[in-house]
Amino acid sequence: MDTRGQRDFRPFIPECAKVGIGRSKAYELANAGLLETVSIGRRRFVYLDSLYTLPGRLAKGVQWTAQ
Repeated sequence: MDTRGQRDFRPFIPECAKVGIGRSKAYELANAGLLETVSIGRRRFVYLDSLYTLPGRLAKGVQWTAQ
């Protein structure tokens, strides 16, 4: 099976909780476009590269405002 170009994803809230991001903040970040997510049916998943690069992107000065 050729997996080049495919991105890994996991369930949204449980994966965010593993890195210390709570439910409300996770949805804030996703709605602001800082976490890339995909919905499959009624479930929401987060792309792991988006989640694990978030601290570095914020440190580089990506602007966002909590709503």
